[in-house]
Amino acid sequence: MLGIHFLAISPSCLPTHESTINSKNLNYLKDKYSIETLNYFYETVFHEDGSNEKADIISKWNSNPTIAILGNPAEKDIGYVKRAIQEINKFDLPIRLSLANTGDSASSKLFFGDLKEVHAFLTLDSVSISDKDNASHFGMGISIVYDGIIDEDKIGIYFTEKDQSDSTRYRLVLEEIIQSLGVIGDSYNYPSSLFFQNYNPAKSLTPLDVDVLSLLYEPAIPPNYTRESFEKDFADELYAVNSHQKIKNLLEQYPQTSYEDVEKCFFDGVFLKHPKETNLYFYGPIQAEDSLTIGRAILALNKLSPNINLKLAVPPAIEPSHGIVFNFRQSDNQKEPIKGSNEKIAGRTCMFPKLIKNKVLLSFNTSESAQELRQRSIIDAIYFSLIQMPQHPSRPNELFNDNGREITFTPRYANLLKLVYSDEFIDGLKLSVFKEIKLNIGK
Repeated sequence: MLGIHFLAISPSCLPTHESTINSKNLNYLKDKYSIETLNYFYETVFHEDGSNEKADIISKWNSNPTIAILGNPAEKDIGYVKRAIQEINKFDLPIRLSLANTGDSASSKLFFGDLKEVHAFLTLDSVSISDKDNASHFGMGISIVYDGIIDEDKIGIYFTEKDQSDSTRYRLVLEEIIQSLGVIGDSYNYPSSLFFQNYNPAKSLTPLDVDVLSLLYEPAIPPNYTRESFEKDFADELYAVNSHQKIKNLLEQYPQTSYEDVEKCFFDGVFLKHPKETNLYFYGPIQAEDSLTIGRAILALNKLSPNINLKLAVPPAIEPSHGIVFNFRQSDNQKEPIKGSNEKIAGRTCMFPKLIKNKVLLSFNTSESAQELRQRSIIDAIYFSLIQMPQHPSRPNELFNDNGREITFTPRYANLLKLVYSDEFIDGLKLSVFKEIKLNIGK
């Protein structure tokens, strides 16, 4: 399932003066909305899908959008749109959505058709849609914006026959309509969010998503409100703003942590980590003792940081595109007791890159040595999936201690994980920048 939204901004709409928020309204917004909401707003409202650049201004409606349903919609398709309108109107935004009587009177046109028809409806020049893409649902919108105010919007939606799930189809319609209201970007940070970039059949419109939309339509947020102003007004709350100083302050809280260990967590000169919500999926022959070890490891790791929330999930038939995916194998002919690999997969098309998937392979032979090392290798693999540090088989008591009831990670590795999973330690941080910050510690 793919959803994209583009803004077509008229040159005349570029702000001639900077729209601002007065101090009273600014304090009101900071009191009403969480730091988590402000940061999620930053990356979903100031970043356009399909672009490598941040958006300069917000865009939103200042009138009630009327939606015309065009093309070849099935009765269910019309039902999805009506349901989405009803759900969005429950949020008590200053605007209300409704269906238009005719296409000519509508400010928003939503078209259902095949890929070629959607392509023609949106008159796309820079994005090609081929018939080879028909295995997945597809949604795309284009908004016309003047002075930060959305004037009209076109949405094209294609549903593949291979996926008849009402929930999946409805989510695509809901996401496209909400993005047409101004939440134009996706993110890797919350797999359960409607705006999660990768496919996840379990994602939905979360309370955090609703808070982002509500913040956008606060009367205190003016049209043409610039990203520069937002970064200035919410500098203390945004982890990506003044990040050098924030990381410097953070490092001073962890003087016992080896900077050499931290530098090993960078891959190709860039730091990436998993989202706060990370599912673990296990395929292959799993022993009863494995399940106990996995549960205790998850419990121990989740205690280390509020930004680590590992969950054991039921593995779907098709390998998921996010999370930590384990494949266990038993090999009678394998000479080594254990062979393993851990492939790390990053997402790089949103405002912030992210470590979004690990593919872990653990292959065991039938020797006693394999049985002795099996549980330690599982814990090693889970830990070293959370960070990009190169994994080597740990010696007993080096990474963790296990008394049979509880797993406890050693101070070296516990503190390392706490540090790099702090909010201030942002994804996309460059190793060269980290080394520069490190040199200024204590100055």
